[in-house]
Amino acid sequence: MKFIHTADLHIGKVVNEFSMLEEQKHVLQQILTIVKEEKADGLILAGDIYDRSVPSAEAVVALDQFLREATKLGIQIFMISGNHDSPERIGFARSILEDKGLHIEGMIRGNMNPVAMEDEYGTLNIYMLPFAKPAIIRHLYQDETIVTCEDGVRKIIEESGIDANNRNLLITHHFVTNTGKPPEQSESESNLLLGGAENVDASVFEAFDYVALGHIHGPQRMGRDTVRYSGSPIKYSFSEVFHKKSVTIVELKEKGNVTISVRSLVPIHDMRKIKGTLDELMKEEVYSQADVNDYLHVTLLDKQELFDPMGELRSVYPNVMQITFEKNERKEHENSVSIASTQNKTIYEHFRDFYTSVAGEELDGEYETCMKAVIEEIGGDIG
Repeated sequence: MKFIHTADLHIGKVVNEFSMLEEQKHVLQQILTIVKEEKADGLILAGDIYDRSVPSAEAVVALDQFLREATKLGIQIFMISGNHDSPERIGFARSILEDKGLHIEGMIRGNMNPVAMEDEYGTLNIYMLPFAKPAIIRHLYQDETIVTCEDGVRKIIEESGIDANNRNLLITHHFVTNTGKPPEQSESESNLLLGGAENVDASVFEAFDYVALGHIHGPQRMGRDTVRYSGSPIKYSFSEVFHKKSVTIVELKEKGNVTISVRSLVPIHDMRKIKGTLDELMKEEVYSQADVNDYLHVTLLDKQELFDPMGELRSVYPNVMQITFEKNERKEHENSVSIASTQNKTIYEHFRDFYTSVAGEELDGEYETCMKAVIEEIGGDIG
């Protein structure tokens, strides 16, 4: 039995005022192609289907088109809600759609009931566990001992009567850790609870042959190879610039025999960071080295003030998302000056310190000569 595992589609997401919808449509078509090429039996969508609980009309249409094409492939599709989704909206018409091979769990309703699939090795039980806060699970089971997400997930698994001797696959969207060590995260993820209450240790999932995780945008294993975040299909922040986006391909044969591989996903435009002075970055020999239409974070090295650097950059790089100036990126403690250290300083020394904190370099040369002349002219002390 072979599955394509992906998650964190965030359909409708806007990054730095740029809509990602066309990028998302592009990568969803790649996923359908991979499903066909791999002759997959199923497609797993492990939460954060939309980017917000009330998605835009365009986002709903994009998902509808994708699922319509996926169901035509004759595969089984498994989709759960994540922390960005509205459980009720994701779960709409779930019982009707099952006849089309589309299995949806938007909200936790109690013990998990598996979807059974058959192959030459027997039955494979597929369990679906959408994101839920501990308070929801505590109320559901009337169990005041459920305080953390791990308490809640453990309770659901225990009450669901899962036989570890069978082949079992779980799809969930929780913050899964490995013996307390969190996964590598990016800026575009949001953890909703504090103090570790959101953590679910991977040891909770011992009864499952494969655990398809969502929530973290970088593909990675947690503890064992078969507990995996697939990662998001495209980059959603500049902390993800070095991610290699992909889908996970998992094949389950007889009990205990699971093989895992990945297939890369290629965006329309990449997300990159570049650095240099404005004049350097506007030179053809520089911008011709890569796709000027990529989504860019630009760090400018210019020391002088610039007029409309964003406008000038976008005349060549139309998808510049962010600009920072290196002179403003130094750590706060390097710019802080104590009250005591300012006492007994001359006017010139005060200006020199101010210049260094703003420009990031020592005051010297003609700037120093000019400033001393001005201070002397007004009768100030240059020390």
